[in-house]
Amino acid sequence: MKPSGIFLVVDDDPDEHELFTIAMAQLGLANKIVIRNNGKEALDYLKSTDTETFVILSDMDMPVMGGLEFKESIENDPELKGKAIPFIFHSNAGQREDIIKAYTLNIQGYFAKAMTLDGTIASLEKIIAFWTDCIHPKNLK
Repeated sequence: MKPSGIFLVVDDDPDEHELFTIAMAQLGLANKIVIRNNGKEALDYLKSTDTETFVILSDMDMPVMGGLEFKESIENDPELKGKAIPFIFHSNAGQREDIIKAYTLNIQGYFAKAMTLDGTIASLEKIIAFWTDCIHPKNLK
């Protein structure tokens, strides 16, 4: 089953943007990738669009607004929280305390960044398989 909706990638590293774009193409996915360089840009995007978001893949350590603050902002916004968009950290920056805090903010996973295309593809395959099979509020009628 193919995922529906956009992939929101929140990361300040252009190399990561390229890895995700190539990985999506290698997986044969035509989903749009929306890239934002920090949590503030991503939050502004989410507040200004009605486009369905399949998943948020966020780095933790970014300028302006980092991943934890971004996720906390979503949790504190009833409209955004109500959309129940799967939020996954894709980062190498997390210390033990940060990872524990991330889970208290109701993230749905934390994947260490793969530094290779094959590793990125493997991570995306796992994420996509789970969230396309999962019963999710956005799919309930």
